[in-house]
Amino acid sequence: MKALVCGYGNPFRTDDGVGHVLAPAAAEMISSLGGEAEVRLEHQLLPEMAEEFGEYDLLVFADARVPGTGSGNGYDIREISPDPALEGLNIHSVGPEWVLALAAAIGGYVPPAVLVSVEGASFDFGEGLTAACMKRMENALSAFEEWLRDRNLK
Repeated sequence: MKALVCGYGNPFRTDDGVGHVLAPAAAEMISSLGGEAEVRLEHQLLPEMAEEFGEYDLLVFADARVPGTGSGNGYDIREISPDPALEGLNIHSVGPEWVLALAAAIGGYVPPAVLVSVEGASFDFGEGLTAACMKRMENALSAFEEWLRDRNLK
């Protein structure tokens, strides 16, 4: 299995940078299970990424989320599919589902995709994750490993 793991967010806004820490760790986990993983770190998702998706068997998106918007355990792992709806008014607010929809619209192959989002405790200016976010990220990584093993993705 060949995976693209895309971590996105702003690493200069404390926990908003969790995707930049989570993505390399998730890629390492995929590799340890016998897969091949490429990491891409961005401040935001970019439309030009859509044309690259056909090269992979799995897409993993890693991002922060605001408190109170998920399952209640501090992280979410959910399979996602193409959805052309924009989350906001401009390209700065597109989600991975929109980029998947773009890939489908241009006739590209859209492999299975999963979003791993971790609840942030602080989005203030600063570098490094808060202890609370780091703990949630570790829990998310454990759950992601289970998710991979359950699907026999190697």
